[in-house]
This record gives sequence, structure tokens and C-alpha cells, in this order.
Amino acid sequence: MTARVDANLFVSGLHETVDETALLRHFGALDSSIQVRRARILRSNPSMRSRGSAIVEFASVEDAEKALKTVNYTQILGKEIQLGWYHLGGIKDRVTGNVFVKNLPGDYSSRQLFDLFSRFGKISSCRVVYDAKGECKGYGYVQFENKEVADTALKTMNGEEVNGSKIEVVFFKVQETRSNAYNNLFVKFIPKRFTDEDLKNLFAPYGEITSAAVMKEKPDSAENRGFGFVCFKNTEDAKLAEEKLKNTQIEGQILYVAKALALKEHKKRKREERYQQFKDCNLYVKNFEDTVKDEDLKKAFEPFGNVISAKVMMELCCDPVTGKKESRSKRFGFVCYSNTEEAKRAIAGAESQEILGKKLVVAVAERKEDRVARFMQGFYQAHMNLPLAKFLVIVYPNG
Repeated sequence: MTARVDANLFVSGLHETVDETALLRHFGALDSSIQVRRARILRSNPSMRSRGSAIVEFASVEDAEKALKTVNYTQILGKEIQLGWYHLGGIKDRVTGNVFVKNLPGDYSSRQLFDLFSRFGKISSCRVVYDAKGECKGYGYVQFENKEVADTALKTMNGEEVNGSKIEVVFFKVQETRSNAYNNLFVKFIPKRFTDEDLKNLFAPYGEITSAAVMKEKPDSAENRGFGFVCFKNTEDAKLAEEKLKNTQIEGQILYVAKALALKEHKKRKREERYQQFKDCNLYVKNFEDTVKDEDLKKAFEPFGNVISAKVMMELCCDPVTGKKESRSKRFGFVCYSNTEEAKRAIAGAESQEILGKKLVVAVAERKEDRVARFMQGFYQAHMNLPLAKFLVIVYPNG
């Protein structure tokens, strides 16, 4: 278990434009009696962009407790902030007392969830997950300071009725522990004539099925879209069906069967596939004016080859005074060509001439983790005259 820093609070949910001064001003405006020593916005390196969180140090534990009661779940620039006790090692590392609450009413708030569970013991963090409209998505998280308190809360609150909804309370599982347990399968290249019943009958020999559905353009369509989902009652049956039916031939088509991915996982996989496909054809372009649009960027780079896509990166900015949001160019973007030779011509062209009226920086686009690793490798070898691996052993003798 990580150690708590007594008079420090961890603040999350901050708008990216909120700085230390604005945060301190917010605390003072809500309760002038709270004495705050200092605040530090946590930022990413090397961009120094806010991570949306901060650590606030108070003059005493009493001041920190007062802030928890008065400032927690208030809003700064339209975003609800959450306060919790700061622990060395970070709250996210402490999952033993973390419970997941679902089937919450649509109008439920983080403050209500906190009030509902605070009677069981000290809470490190508590939040309801909201949608784009600011409405509760039906679930939230409560992090207690120890597992014993979480146990009591779970046994007491699981199945209780809250504002007409019967809630479910379970211990939160980190993604790694959930990744091998699945019972929902994604099935592709099924015959277009297949109905839900046909799909269910195909998988029925391998275990009890709770649902099977083929995807259609419209509910009354005669044909499906060539894919569907089959959900088994337990993981073992799902894995057996996947093993037995994947790559089998049905009506001239090779069946694809795999674990059904959540939307976030699916998008991550598609990004990786796209990166591998275009990693030497996708260019990073920066230093152009903030008036340049997608079509301007594409037109400027078309003389070097066939541009598949051109995108100027934008950010949503918020006026600290009015709170009005507006979209603004980050003055960099990406241009993707159909092949590597065209990308090389564009890089060479940018070195020898002005594009969009300026001397632009053009290079092959890299993923963030690759770029940071390359930068660190060069830095340590240049300044320490040591191989990176050897340096890491020196810095992290126990790692």
C-alpha cells in the first residue's frame, strides 16, 4: 500500500488551460479560510501540456479536509474536478479498495455517489462517468483507502435501490486481469443469408449461448452485412468455439472468429494496423501559419505525389475569462502519400524550397513512444557517453 501525504490533495478533471494561479484562485473563492501553501499542475514532457491533474499542498490536514468538503465536485471552466488524498506512487496504483458501481440513474452526480458511500469509511477518490451532454452514463468508481472498508460497502450496497434503480457493486478489475476472460466472439465472413438463429446453431455445439446476432443495414433487410456476434455463458466455451471454428470454410468463405473487442480496443488495433501500413508514407509537417486548412495543406503537397490524406491538427481552447470554446490550429499536421518514394520527394522538396510561403519542417511521422525512446537514447549517449541499457541499470538498480 502506498503512503499518504497528510496535507496534500490530488486534483483531477482539470481543464487543460487551468494553471496554478487559476486553481489557487478557485480554492480561495469558495472558502477564503482554507490555507493553501502551493499547487503544482502535472504536465507531460517534453510538450509541457497539462495532464488535467494537480497536487495541492495545504497548511494543515484540517485545511485539506475542509477543501474536500467544499471544493470537491465543483466546476472550473465547465469541467467538474475531483479531489482525493494524494498518495506516493499515485492513486491509480491502489486498486485493492476500488469498487465499480453500475446501473446508476441518468441524473446521478459524483457528489451524490460520494455521499452514498462515504458513510462506510474514508474515500480516496470517487467519480461518476459522464457523457458528452454531461449526463451520467450509468456507472462510476469509488476508491476506498483500504480493502476492508470496500468489502463492507460492497456487501451492503450491492443490489440496493437508488432513486428507482437497482445498483450493482463489484470490485474493479484492472484491464490486465480482464483481458483473458471473455465470452463474446466476433464472427466475420458469414454467409449473407444467415439469420440470428443460423449463427446460433453454428456455435451451439460448443456451449450455452446467451445471445447471437447478425448485423444488418436495416432490421427488415433480407441479407446481413457479413458479420455478427455470439455471446457464450462462460469463457471456456467461447475459447473452444473460437479454436474449433476459426478458419473453417462455410459456403466458400473462410470464417474469421476472434474475441470481440471493446470500441476502445478496436480503435487502438485499427490505428496500429494503419500505422504499419503507412509508417514510411506518412509525413509530419510543422511551422505553417494558423490560417492553413486541410485543403490548403493537401494542395501544397500534391506536386510531390498522390496525397491520400492531409490533416491540420486542431485544439479546443477555452477563454479563461468568458469560458467560450473555440477551435484553433496547432500549426502542425500530417500528410500521407500512397508510397514511400512520393514521401521522400516531399521531404527533399521541403528542404530545397518554401511551401505555403514558409520553410517548413517535414519528416517521417513517428509514434510518440518511438520518438521519445529515440530522443532519450540520443540524449544519454551524447551526454553520459553510456549505452542506454547500462545507464538504466545505474539509475534503476532494483528494476
